[in-house]
Amino acid sequence: MKPHAETETWDCKISDLGKHCGERVRIHGWLYVKNIVGKISFLRVRDSSGMVQVVVRKDKVGKEVFEQVGKLKRESSLIIEGVVKKDERAPGGVELGAELLIIQSPSLEDYPLRKSLSPDMVWKYRHLFIRSRIMNVILKLRSSLSNMLRNWLLEHDFFEVHAPSIVTAATEGGAKMFEVKYFDKKALLTQSSQFYLEGAIFSLEKVFCFQPSFRAEESKTRRHLSEYWHLEVEASQMSFQQLLQLEEEMLTEVVSEFYEKHEEDIKRFNPSFKPFEKPFKKITYTQAIEVLKRNGIEIEWGKDLGVREERMVAMLIGQPVFITHYPKEVRAFYHMPDPENPSVVLAADLIVWPYGEITGGGQRIDDYNTL
Repeated sequence: MKPHAETETWDCKISDLGKHCGERVRIHGWLYVKNIVGKISFLRVRDSSGMVQVVVRKDKVGKEVFEQVGKLKRESSLIIEGVVKKDERAPGGVELGAELLIIQSPSLEDYPLRKSLSPDMVWKYRHLFIRSRIMNVILKLRSSLSNMLRNWLLEHDFFEVHAPSIVTAATEGGAKMFEVKYFDKKALLTQSSQFYLEGAIFSLEKVFCFQPSFRAEESKTRRHLSEYWHLEVEASQMSFQQLLQLEEEMLTEVVSEFYEKHEEDIKRFNPSFKPFEKPFKKITYTQAIEVLKRNGIEIEWGKDLGVREERMVAMLIGQPVFITHYPKEVRAFYHMPDPENPSVVLAADLIVWPYGEITGGGQRIDDYNTL
């Protein structure tokens, strides 16, 4: 909050208005709903922090401004000065009595979106849908969670590395890549920053990056996105068990902090959501196959687990579960063979009901001849 240079009126976010009852403030926002009753207009105005009811009286703002307010359409941009008053009936428990109203930029057309929206309408008016209350909450939650993950890693002595998005080679097979023209050469959009992080550990030891990855996936599922944000971590001198412990601690601590801070908003989307609890269950790939067979799902040992199998295991276990020690044939070549059983590797996927796999990783081979 800061004073406006011309009038000494305080610029204020809507979420902070309750702290300034009886004071004159200035807000910047967009019109959400308008209701005119005689010589009084009731406006619901939003900014990034929330919504407030603004009372516009004809005798306070003048006839010309009051008539202009009557013609306003949703999403018109407004600057409003007035005195904050406590009113338990109003959204947020306060209302703003307008004494000065500036129409910064009026909307020229009627707002086209309604409560019931088809996917086609959402995509057509994406620039408007992003202003909705639900998208406001989603974007805030995403920003908060991203910062919590990043801060957790920084607090545990990891360094953030920024890797290129235009690369010349794939990190591993199994996913198609987008080709791009790089002047007179062919290049690719990155599917992973693994190679760059592996190079950086010899300087910084513990590193991570959090940036987009691209995969030319045509499947329309939640697991197959052309572009997604990818948190990748690499560390030197870290055993397989230490890696699993790192994942468990990071996820339980970050999700608990996230839930504590945003419980109300999270429950709007998932009323039954609960934070993760330690310890996570750990079972081997072989044990997962046995669990599936006992529950009527036949799968041959050595076949990779699909979405159906992963979700079934997660549902039957009833808590986050690491599936470890996969057959070497279904994992990338660089995973370390288990010294006690070289037919499987020190790799794991974290499976959570009802989503399936949410993390994957393992210990790398560190011997040149073995590679």
